[in-house]
Amino acid sequence: MTDYRSWRAPFRAMCPEPGPHDLFLVILINGRRAAIQHADDYDKWRSAAEELAAQENCNVKVLPMSGSELMNFLGIEPAPPHPIANLDPAFRDQAVKNCMDVLRECAGASDRGDALDLLGHLGVLQ
Repeated sequence: MTDYRSWRAPFRAMCPEPGPHDLFLVILINGRRAAIQHADDYDKWRSAAEELAAQENCNVKVLPMSGSELMNFLGIEPAPPHPIANLDPAFRDQAVKNCMDVLRECAGASDRGDALDLLGHLGVLQ
């Protein structure tokens, strides 16, 4: 006798919510990568995934990932780190600007702490 209590529609969307370190969304349709999007757009992509799964009879997954998880998923090996003293001046200036923006605009204590640490390593804070 067949037990139908665990039955689910054969085509559906699976969309776990992003965690605090997730920056990206990998969208898979029937197991194939369709797109990589920013995690801030989760609500939009979740709605689109649910609608697509229902209309097109396909499985859609919206998978949140951190930067290192995405690199691993894509098979990207990070290059060895370079000493901070050897940074391109334009890159260093942009990093300082980004950290200052985080300190001004971000309420998250963890993000602000990371920005302060990086500013210290860059020699901006003493």
